[in-house]
Amino acid sequence: MRSEVVVPPAKADLVLHEGLVLGHPGSDSVAISRGLIAAHGPFAELKPLVGPRTHLIKLAGRAVAPGFIDSHLHFLQAAAAATGVSVQRCRTVGDLLADLRLAAGKTPPGNWLRAFGCDEAMMLEKRGPTRAELDQSLPKNPLRLRHQTLHATWLNSRAIALLGLEAPGFTPPLGANMIRDAAGKLTGLVVGMETWLSNHLPLVTAAESESRARIMSRELAAAGVTTFTDATARNGPVEVELFAKLAASGAICQRVGAMIGAQHLDAVDRCEQLARAAGIGLSAVKFMPGYQYDRAGLARTVLHALDRGLDCAFHATEIEELEEALAAIEAAKAGFAGERAIPRFRIEHGGLITPNYIDRLMALGVWVVTNPGFIHFRGPKYAAEPGLVAHLYRARSLKAAGVHLAGATDAPVTPAKPLAAIAAAVSRTTIDGVELAPAEALPVHEAFALFTIDAARLARLEAGAVEPDRLADLIVLPRDPFSLKPADLMNLAVDITIVGGRVVYERGRPAIASSDSADLRSG
Repeated sequence: MRSEVVVPPAKADLVLHEGLVLGHPGSDSVAISRGLIAAHGPFAELKPLVGPRTHLIKLAGRAVAPGFIDSHLHFLQAAAAATGVSVQRCRTVGDLLADLRLAAGKTPPGNWLRAFGCDEAMMLEKRGPTRAELDQSLPKNPLRLRHQTLHATWLNSRAIALLGLEAPGFTPPLGANMIRDAAGKLTGLVVGMETWLSNHLPLVTAAESESRARIMSRELAAAGVTTFTDATARNGPVEVELFAKLAASGAICQRVGAMIGAQHLDAVDRCEQLARAAGIGLSAVKFMPGYQYDRAGLARTVLHALDRGLDCAFHATEIEELEEALAAIEAAKAGFAGERAIPRFRIEHGGLITPNYIDRLMALGVWVVTNPGFIHFRGPKYAAEPGLVAHLYRARSLKAAGVHLAGATDAPVTPAKPLAAIAAAVSRTTIDGVELAPAEALPVHEAFALFTIDAARLARLEAGAVEPDRLADLIVLPRDPFSLKPADLMNLAVDITIVGGRVVYERGRPAIASSDSADLRSG
């Protein structure tokens, strides 16, 4: 008589037990094995998966949820802002200048001072600092003060002189706008020169870059972010190589996707090689309608990206940019002759979408990567233009029409805190308590999906839900987020963040105590 061989179940590497499992009322525990979710259910049923090497984390009623996927941020800029001088909280020019003076007092004379976060629309005076005010406040240091949108910079006279902007024969880069006063003198505000300025300022050392990345990655982990896409339009081989090194060294503990700028399409083979070797994703080609192309030229470049099998992402905060993007998408789709499925199209931001565009977005199958956090953090700016409010950062009307929607923080433009953005998608309330287009509000579970399952679909990532065989990218929250009011949700802390089955952040524990050895390569 043959005996039956009984194969014991594989033991779990990690079990989170005795809490709440988001989306599964009958489950109180989750088992993780080899970077994947092995099972969820009552702890009594998962006990056979517990072995001598299984790490147990008692939830004590806390909630397990999918980790957040931020579909559009600017990691290097956010890292610089997080470790530099931020004036984002300043609401008067006087307060801004006082903060800059304080920072200058800690900076050796002659050294560059880099600051971030000024937006004249958010200032009580409805203006940014003048060149004279900056010169008076920072007489010994050249200053670069970046606009909160990352599209403009204020410079003082020392910076202008070092950069040679007033030198005879200086030719600004294509598309730049150097603002002048009535007498023809530079005011210190320059627009459309961000890449040029970054290339002409002193280089950031490799050690400083890694230090910044570690700090920013931990900040993201503390906010529950397990995956992000860097959507910086100037990304090319140099930036992809930097992301590859930071990911390989463990300085970045999240899964990483990077877009490349359309101007780097000729280097896509090199970018793909670098990304593949480091286990990071090449997410899309980033286009800036109205900045670099005429309409026909934009469509041709989009078609080139499609032929390479790359998704195409279009910056569109204004109606004019949206129109140019959709026209290019229509022309490129008509000219696409590939036998495989056409890559995806993404509208980044979708800041203004009037009703006549909604059916067009749906018909084209376009994804809109929206920024609900803008409603909260930048709401006072929009409230001053009531005619536009109904069309701002739409959500409910897009979902009702069948438009694909995912969420993003656009950090550092708004804080890299998906929970705050989710709360804003639910409440549609500004930082000073004004409701903006409440008809566009989402139920909390749909707002959560923007940063979990919907974002995972956009990224083609087997994540975003607590389900067997999905990536074990999870967070632990002190309370059930679906039971909270938006104000409480906005301020909810993240207790634990797990990427690939490894704890990369635990609230209250120093960074050195968190694991940085997770296998983040998704194959």
